[in-house]
Amino acid sequence: LDSSQWYHKYTDYVIERGLMNGMSQEKFAPNGILTRGQLVTILHRLAGSPTPTGASPFTDVKEGSYYYKAVLWAVENSITSGATETTFVPDATCTRSQIVTFLYRMEKSPEATAENPFTDVKAGAFYENAVLWAVKENITTGATATTFDPAGDCTRGQIVTFLYRSMK
Repeated sequence: LDSSQWYHKYTDYVIERGLMNGMSQEKFAPNGILTRGQLVTILHRLAGSPTPTGASPFTDVKEGSYYYKAVLWAVENSITSGATETTFVPDATCTRSQIVTFLYRMEKSPEATAENPFTDVKAGAFYENAVLWAVKENITTGATATTFDPAGDCTRGQIVTFLYRSMK
């Protein structure tokens, strides 16, 4: 890792806590994408890897997959209800709106009182309160001063930043 990059201290922080690993011993891949399966696995680790009960409600989450327990835990704790009633889509790229929504739900969806600074976060969107909460808590400042880019892919560098700021 290049210690001069903006994400370096955040990457060290999550690796030291066992929340994420590099893509190899030498590479973290900060510009690489993060999948939904990877995201819930990280959040499950953040919660202390509790053992879930029940079975998977999703046809695409098979027992034995690396994210199986994490997905069950996330469903049991209302962090996600899946992409549909029967699918989780674990290999889909995680969006910026999904990551802040999952983090927000991990915090039990506290009241979001920040003013919306983003033109692309519309009233009533499933992620609206999560983004406003993330702004209030200084977890995000947006993609730009006036946009959040809710449908944008969440990179590994961005997720470590969100995690670091949410844990502080």
